[in-house]
Amino acid sequence: MKKIILLFAAAAAVVAARAEGYQVNNLSSKQNGMAHVGTAMKLNSESLWFNPAAAAFQNEFFDFSAGVTGIAAKATYTSLPDYAGTPQSHFKSDNDLSTPLYVYANFKPTPWMSAGLVFNTPFGSSMNWGDDWAGAHLIQSINLKAYNLQPTVSFRIGKHVSVGAGLMLTWGSFDLSRALFPAGAQTNALLDAVLQQAQPGAPALFASAGDRSLMSIALEGKAKMAVGVNLGVMWDINDEWSLGFSYRSKLRMKVTDGTAALRMIDDPAIAAALGALNAQLQLLPDMNRAAVRTELPLPATLTWGASFRPVPKWEFSADLQYVLWSAYDQLDVAFLDEAGNSIYDMPASRKNYSNTLAFRFGGQYHAFRWMTARMGMYVDESPVSSDYLNPETPSMTKMAYTAGLSFRPVRWLSIDLAYGYVRSADPERTGSYPYTNPLLVKTGMAQGLDAAAAQRAATSAFAGNYTAEAHTFSLGVNLRF
Repeated sequence: MKKIILLFAAAAAVVAARAEGYQVNNLSSKQNGMAHVGTAMKLNSESLWFNPAAAAFQNEFFDFSAGVTGIAAKATYTSLPDYAGTPQSHFKSDNDLSTPLYVYANFKPTPWMSAGLVFNTPFGSSMNWGDDWAGAHLIQSINLKAYNLQPTVSFRIGKHVSVGAGLMLTWGSFDLSRALFPAGAQTNALLDAVLQQAQPGAPALFASAGDRSLMSIALEGKAKMAVGVNLGVMWDINDEWSLGFSYRSKLRMKVTDGTAALRMIDDPAIAAALGALNAQLQLLPDMNRAAVRTELPLPATLTWGASFRPVPKWEFSADLQYVLWSAYDQLDVAFLDEAGNSIYDMPASRKNYSNTLAFRFGGQYHAFRWMTARMGMYVDESPVSSDYLNPETPSMTKMAYTAGLSFRPVRWLSIDLAYGYVRSADPERTGSYPYTNPLLVKTGMAQGLDAAAAQRAATSAFAGNYTAEAHTFSLGVNLRF
């Protein structure tokens, strides 16, 4: 009986809430048409986000921008071929439409100072592979959102130089589900053996589950507000050239009172057998009453920009962004009972993210008084190495191509549209993620292996080929007085 209890407890202990590649850049409908450049551009209220120093160059007393982007993203997974001729499996994600939004307001009471407020969603991730796909033990679905409120002030120092700073007040939410152990024939055979130990003569019930996930856990929580800073400097050299630099600090989103819920397979007989084992042998604590505690880092960024205006109708701009993803080295998740005592000592979930560079280039042409056209492209490195590639969000070096238009029916109103196509720099990416099957660990130990040897024998890589692409559609309005 003790082996059975340890087997199930170890299965539950592999749950962790994780996300990767969760920075959102679609935070301006104008700049989405220029591949998200803007650090060295005079964007009025939108500069509060791209470079708060540039907001001091606003000419009007008040400027307001708001908009939303729809992101339609899909990913595919294909298992690797093997020498035994096993048919390859193919899965496609079924993601909801993501809708990052922004609201910027900036007013300039004096020629040398401005003050503004930002509300936007700078981080998020959404992925849904379904409950019964081959990697359900790594992820079934995930949805992360971060909201940011940023009061900002900007000052001009003489004619050509400005500085700006703002507080970032950021909070968020997450929900995630994953299976407690891999689905399939190997798991079903092991569980039928467990059932035979507990109920001698019982039929091979779990074999009928096929490739369906037997037990899953759903996590949900809200992150407390974290406080960071956004700083910027701009040098408006002359009518043709401007240089800019901005910095956003790292934030740590802390979830202290998340919830967990255990879900059984949608098969009454199998679910009843799992429930009976749990009730009879107390295999798992009451996960529906457990509190989840975790912490997710939002990385710091440094961005350098240059803008060139050869003639009044044309402007070209380039940004180089350095993202300190190395802050996301591992993730710890704790499960607590009502008294605040730990139910499980969760092993750290290794992420091993690396710092990355993103290069963005865009141009705009003021074709008429009432219309501006934009185009751009960018390359954004993946922070994830191929031996830690996880289907939660298949992280790839991305290439994107964008275009946009602004229409000004009257001087004080602009309607902004943009489209972007994002794809992997390679047609597909092959990668793997290390996974230790807790059922195999306990089986190995029952057969006489020590813990270290059983762990090595039960560890394998979930490998495959991934593709990903996204279409983005942006709509915004800008008012100035």
